[in-house]
Amino acid sequence: MNPLNLLTGIVDHVIVSPISSVIEGISEATCAKNHKPRSVDDFSYDLENWMKKLPDSIRDNVPIINLAIPGTHNSGSYAINSMSAIAPDADGSTPGLHKAFPKRICCWAKTQEYNFKQQLVNGIRYFDLRLAPKGDDIYFVHGVYSTEVTNPLKEISEFLKSHPNEFVFLDCQKFYKFELHHHEKFKAMLLSLFGDVMFSSPIDLPYLTLSKADDLQKQVVVIYRNNTNCSETFFKSGYFPNPWANVTSTEKLKDFLDNKIKSRNPDTAYCTQLILTPDGNYIAARFHLSLKNTCSRHVMKDLGPYLKSQTPGPFVRGEASKINVIIADFVEQDNNFFTRTVVDLNMKLLSLNFDGKSSI
Repeated sequence: MNPLNLLTGIVDHVIVSPISSVIEGISEATCAKNHKPRSVDDFSYDLENWMKKLPDSIRDNVPIINLAIPGTHNSGSYAINSMSAIAPDADGSTPGLHKAFPKRICCWAKTQEYNFKQQLVNGIRYFDLRLAPKGDDIYFVHGVYSTEVTNPLKEISEFLKSHPNEFVFLDCQKFYKFELHHHEKFKAMLLSLFGDVMFSSPIDLPYLTLSKADDLQKQVVVIYRNNTNCSETFFKSGYFPNPWANVTSTEKLKDFLDNKIKSRNPDTAYCTQLILTPDGNYIAARFHLSLKNTCSRHVMKDLGPYLKSQTPGPFVRGEASKINVIIADFVEQDNNFFTRTVVDLNMKLLSLNFDGKSSI
């Protein structure tokens, strides 16, 4: 559910006390206390090439489903602005609010500042894609239309060609108002751009390391969360669980994430959604603010230590489950604090005792 699927009584709450701006508007300086100076020994020192520069012991032996991989939530929302039109995923109350307050709606619909190229250069390797048709084209959406998908997807393709040791996940998460011909058009686009470098074997996914991906010349996994229209070259939802908390409290979010990961299957990938989702009442009381300076800043401020405490790596049933992909909103904050922290979690893998390479 997106935060624009609001809103009961929001207009009555638009005029709010300026005191709430002080309470809710968490500054960059507040978040910055989580950040440490970079070192050349940190895995996150070169975010553009972080997978390539992982030690061989990790690249050779740790499957990608056991790495800590940073991703973005609603990755394509970066182009949303006050001119963006209402999209099919918005509920019936949103058009009127959008007409009256287009800039405010934009502030709650947008979840990223970086475009796809910037996300890649700054270390993001997992893209959460929400899609809807507009005329003959397909757009990224989050309550309102963002940008048409062709050029952003080409940016990913071009990045991979120039960075042959990097690997990305494209999670086609939601399809709004998609008919069969929309699916066929979008799948054809994905195959045209990524077909040669797409890894498509669910059986072998638990054994796919970065080194093996290099050997196979594969750089992309596509998750297509519409099982009816998912072709054999894409992964179905079950291989990439992504439980969603749908809460506005960081404490409730932490409890939810800790509980859900306990049931992680060691043979599948796993996506941790480190995000708060504002409901109508939450937005109504803070309508003059934005998703970035409320929910997103709260997560980075309150859960920075929690994020640093996470551990990637292989595990078996009966052992404590470990993290894999972690996604967040506004990943550019505090000099890419989120992405650097997730990438550096892989330093914990150096303590593993490897007993040989996985093979496909």
